[in-house]
Amino acid sequence: MFAAAATMLSGAVSAQNLNSAYFLDGYTYGHQLNPAKDYDRNGYVSFPVLGNYNVGMTGNLSLTDFLKFDPKGQLTTFMNPSISVKDALSGFSANNNLNMDMRMEILSFGFHAWGGYNTFSLGMRANSGINAPYELFEFAKNLTNKDYDISDVSSTASVWSEIGLGHSRKVADAWRVGGKVKFLVGGARTKVQLKNAHLNLTGTDQWILSANAQADVSIKGFGWGEMEKNKYSDGSSYEQINFDNVELQSNQIGPNGFGLAFDLGAEWDLEEQGWVEGMKVSASLLDLGFISWKENHNAYNLGKEVVFTGFNDIQIGNGPGVSVDDQADDYGDRFSSLLAMQDGGVSKLTTSLGATMNIGVEYAMPFYKKLSVGLLSTTRFQGEYTWNEERISATISPVKWFELSANFGFGTRGTSFGWVANIHPRGFNLFVGMDHMVGTLSKQGVPLKSNTGLTFGINFPFGKSKM
Repeated sequence: MFAAAATMLSGAVSAQNLNSAYFLDGYTYGHQLNPAKDYDRNGYVSFPVLGNYNVGMTGNLSLTDFLKFDPKGQLTTFMNPSISVKDALSGFSANNNLNMDMRMEILSFGFHAWGGYNTFSLGMRANSGINAPYELFEFAKNLTNKDYDISDVSSTASVWSEIGLGHSRKVADAWRVGGKVKFLVGGARTKVQLKNAHLNLTGTDQWILSANAQADVSIKGFGWGEMEKNKYSDGSSYEQINFDNVELQSNQIGPNGFGLAFDLGAEWDLEEQGWVEGMKVSASLLDLGFISWKENHNAYNLGKEVVFTGFNDIQIGNGPGVSVDDQADDYGDRFSSLLAMQDGGVSKLTTSLGATMNIGVEYAMPFYKKLSVGLLSTTRFQGEYTWNEERISATISPVKWFELSANFGFGTRGTSFGWVANIHPRGFNLFVGMDHMVGTLSKQGVPLKSNTGLTFGINFPFGKSKM
């Protein structure tokens, strides 16, 4: 478990929208945070591939949840008997997960025309997550007579490309709205999950183990390969997937699905409304859409309940009863039947994207209009990987070509400090920022906390700043 967690944390590198830049007027990719946003120049053209590049990860699982110091000050795992149950499990929540998103812009540009601001983007995105309930870690550390519910253990990953066309415009003096349509091309998707998984140890005369496992792999050219044939101790046989035989035919790899998604946004200027000087309110809903996968390879277990009643009527010598070996073989067959994965065939599958909602309020200081404070609430809707974050920021633009913002975030992922610097003189734009500062690293260079990231981009704006 520890090895898997360490690998997961060190390899969970992702990219996402730079929320720290939400209140920057000169941020080139403001339309990705809210499609209603205008741009303070006539337009821009991105640097190919490096126009908007970021890496990071967020979650409520971290390396410090698995590594503890024992009473002698030696670093060990939370499973060490010297670590109390209370201390070992103190870092785990009801749902423990890491949620990763990736966005890489291959080409993007924007321009003012047709009564508003228009954007085009071509990019690649990925979404992945790992989730484990509290009782999985409790079972591993503190085995007692209770019913352990270890359902909702899951791992998921998706990769797709998208082409986005956006338009925003003023519809009234105080209102600006925008929308974006995105055409999606699915590359690959996998999801493995445990449903209704219980280890019931409450009985005095029997233990009951049950689990429903399912795997979906949507990759063109994928196949489970030749099945493995096994026999029960009574002579009957069954087949199961042998994961060593999994096939991936490279000559068939290609697009495996198509979909459609929308971004919607609005901004309300309370100063232009004549209500509150220097205040703006905005909201957006992003990634409202789906991907329909053409080839989904399903696998499932039979889900037969295993009842362990102990070893009974044990044969002594040549006397009556059942030998220990035969009873052990019988229980082994039952466990094998529970865990054996069956080929569920190939079919089409439609999945939704993880939608994101942003709600922002910004207020420019009356004594210095180039300084503003803002509150941004972000909620990601994605089943067991749902999360929420509030971010309080201060943004300053002392000159037209430079913006700097610092912020403090808190929510289901814990607390974080973020910042962004945006340099955009005429003809050139460079931005760099972090929603989550990198904290302490282990000796192996692994972040001890799971919230970390870095974003940067190079673009070429045209026209003078309107700020």
